Amino acid sequence: MKYSSRILIAILTAIVSVALFLYAPPARSSTYSVYISLMSAVCIYLNVRYSVRGLWSASSIFIIIFWCFHFGVILSNAVGINIAGVTGNEIFWQWIDTPYYTKAEGLALIGLAAFSFVTVLRSNHFPPEEEDDELLSDSHYYKPLRILAYALLFGGIGGWLYIMLSMGGIKALFAGYVFYLKFIENYDSISIIYWAIGVGLALLGVVNDWRTIRPGIIIFLTWALIAFAMGLRGEVLYPASAFLVTYARQAKMPQNIRLLIVPVILLSLISFVRVFRVDETVNSESFNPLYGLLELGGSLQTVVIAEQWINEGTDHFHYGETLWAPFDRMLDRVILANRLDAEKDFRLMNVAMGERNGPYGFSPVAEGYMNLGAAGVAILMMLLSLLLNFFDSKPPGIFTDPLTGGITFILFTFIRNSFSHIPGQSLLLAAIIMITYGLFRKR
Repeated sequence: MKYSSRILIAILTAIVSVALFLYAPPARSSTYSVYISLMSAVCIYLNVRYSVRGLWSASSIFIIIFWCFHFGVILSNAVGINIAGVTGNEIFWQWIDTPYYTKAEGLALIGLAAFSFVTVLRSNHFPPEEEDDELLSDSHYYKPLRILAYALLFGGIGGWLYIMLSMGGIKALFAGYVFYLKFIENYDSISIIYWAIGVGLALLGVVNDWRTIRPGIIIFLTWALIAFAMGLRGEVLYPASAFLVTYARQAKMPQNIRLLIVPVILLSLISFVRVFRVDETVNSESFNPLYGLLELGGSLQTVVIAEQWINEGTDHFHYGETLWAPFDRMLDRVILANRLDAEKDFRLMNVAMGERNGPYGFSPVAEGYMNLGAAGVAILMMLLSLLLNFFDSKPPGIFTDPLTGGITFILFTFIRNSFSHIPGQSLLLAAIIMITYGLFRKR
C-alpha cells in the first residue's frame, strides 16, 4: 500500500476513534463495545503491518500487551459475557456500570489510534537502518554483558525467593494473590527485584547464543511457573516480552498466522489459574481464552477512576505535572533540597491511587487523562510510540540492544502502573550498563 494511502487510513482511524469517544452512550452498551473492539483491531493491524520490524517490533509487542490489559473487558462486553456473573464478584465489577465506563472505552481507543498513527507515520521516513557487519559476539563487551545479565536475573529471582521464605516458604505459594500484595507492601525492594528480573532477561536476549543463555531461560521459566500460578501475570509477561524484543533483533523469527495459537494458549492458562485459584475446581470453562482476557483487562478500571476523580472534584488536571514530578524529586535529591515523602506526594499517580482507592496500579491512558484529558491520552501514547519506534529503527549493536531491551521492559511495566518509576529505573539501567562496560573495557 502506498504511503499516502496508509496515512489516510491512519487519519480516518483516529477520526473515528475520537467520534466514538465524543458520542459514547451514557451506559454500558454491547453494541458500542463491538465498535470499539473492531476499531482496536484495525489499530493493531496498522501497527504490526507497518512497524519497522513487524510483529517482533518493540512497538508491536507493546501495543498488543496494552490491548490485552485495556480491551479485555471491552471485548468481553462486546460478545455479551455476564462479567460479574462469570467472575462471581459483583462488588468488584461495579465500575463497569458507572457513568464513566463508556468514555473510558473511548479513551483507550484514542490512545491506541494515536500510538499506531505514529508508527504508520514513521513507516516511510524512518526505514530500518542497516545492520552492523560485526557480530555482537565479536565485541569485547559481549562477555561482561552476559555476566551482567545473569547477575541481574539470578539476583532478582533470589531476592524474590527470600521474600517468599519470609512469607512462609511453600505455604506462601497457596496464600493467594491478595495476601501476597499485602505482604510485599513491607518490602520497598520489590520493584527493584522485578526490574532486575526483567532487565536481566532482556539482556540475555541480546546475548542471543542459545547454548549460553539456556541456563538462564530454564531458571526464569521455573520461576515464571511459580509466579504465574500465584497470579503474577504482568511480572512474568513483561520480562518474557522484552526478551523476545531483543532476541528477535538478531534472530529470524516466524511471522505467520499460526503464531496466534500462542496467545490463545496463554490466555487459556490465565483463565485456568483464575478459576482454580478462586474455586479450586476445574470445569469446561476453565480454559476459556476470553475469560483470560477478562482477567487481564481490569486496567481499564484505572481510567474510570481517573475520570471520576476529575468529574467529582477529587483531583484536577495536572498539565504535565505527574510526568515532571519524578524528575523534580530526583533533582531535589541531588541538590539536597527538602521534599515531600513519596507517600504524601499526590503528583505521583501510584501514590494517589493507593491512598484513595487501593492497589489498582495505573495506566498510560489514565496518566494522560489526568494531565490533559483526552488530548493528554493521545499525546502521551504518541510519545511512547515515538520512543519505541526510535529503538526499533536502530540496528543491532552492543550498546543499542541492551538499552533497547531494558527500556522496552520498563515501558512495558508502565502499561499497568503510573509513570513515577520510569525515569529512575531508566537512569539506573543506563548507569549500570555504563559501569559494567567501563569496568571491562578493552585495555
